[in-house]
Amino acid sequence: MSFDEVLGHDTIRQCMSRVFGRDRISHAYLLAGPEGIGKSLLAQQLAKTLLCNRSPVGSGAQQRMNPCGECGSCQALASGNHGALQILASVESRGIEVGTLREMMRSLSLRSGDRRVVVIDPAERLAEPAANALLKILEEPPAGVVFLLISHRPAQLLSTIISRCQRVTMGPLTLEPFLEVLATVPIDESSGRWLFGAVGGRPGAAILLQQALERCGGEEALAQIVHSAVRDPRDLVAVAGDAGGQTDREMALATIRVLTDAIWAFRPAVGPGRWQAAEKATLLSHVARHAERSGSVDLCLEATAMVLSATDLEQLRIRLPRSLGVA
Repeated sequence: MSFDEVLGHDTIRQCMSRVFGRDRISHAYLLAGPEGIGKSLLAQQLAKTLLCNRSPVGSGAQQRMNPCGECGSCQALASGNHGALQILASVESRGIEVGTLREMMRSLSLRSGDRRVVVIDPAERLAEPAANALLKILEEPPAGVVFLLISHRPAQLLSTIISRCQRVTMGPLTLEPFLEVLATVPIDESSGRWLFGAVGGRPGAAILLQQALERCGGEEALAQIVHSAVRDPRDLVAVAGDAGGQTDREMALATIRVLTDAIWAFRPAVGPGRWQAAEKATLLSHVARHAERSGSVDLCLEATAMVLSATDLEQLRIRLPRSLGVA
């Protein structure tokens, strides 16, 4: 993979290439923006470039910051077995715990002298003790370690953590690079244009929505699920499918996110139905955040079914917190 394969975000790629070429690398970067726009992909590419044994970092080059793909470091990264790369991800509802962070730093300390990279994805899932521990690390960063924090909702991060990172704000893709990404799946241009209007330039979300359409049997079938009551809310997980190895919570979250995008995709062009679609999508995003933290998977799926079938949104706002057990 090369920087050229991170489609869109041209300005960001050019800026990072200049920074890397001059070896003016910050100890921490915050890649912030909505889900499904390529933040994790960019973080992977940055990590590979930083760790490549033939890295162009510091070479003065400003155009192509690509790892060679052939050296021992690149091969180790390709196999997923590189000791200088640590990836911290949340586990179920517990988030990223302080013990995990400390163990990661202990492991990295064994490789002092080498460049090391830590990816935290997503950073807002750091438990409070872990966030405080990370803040102390960023205040006195260990030499040679580069932190790449990925965040879908940076407002949830400690302001002191944000202030110690070089922030890279990423937005949805414009139509042309969006279609380029989907063409690699492949998804044809006609479908791609419809998906662009549905998810607002987020190719990751578009791919998941397209998979849901195929799984359900097309637009009409998925639209019926979005606008109808379901007998058993647990059946909704069939929309997102099973990617293999997913926990019940991960499957529920994937389902809620796909259905949130589907609500907006099938919104009326005009009239009160459009506003109702926006309101339902917002409520489902709250359900997803509750599921992320600690909410019961079954209750979150029941709440999702309640949102989909609701006709009285005022009553829905009253009933929803109770159905999630937070009222």
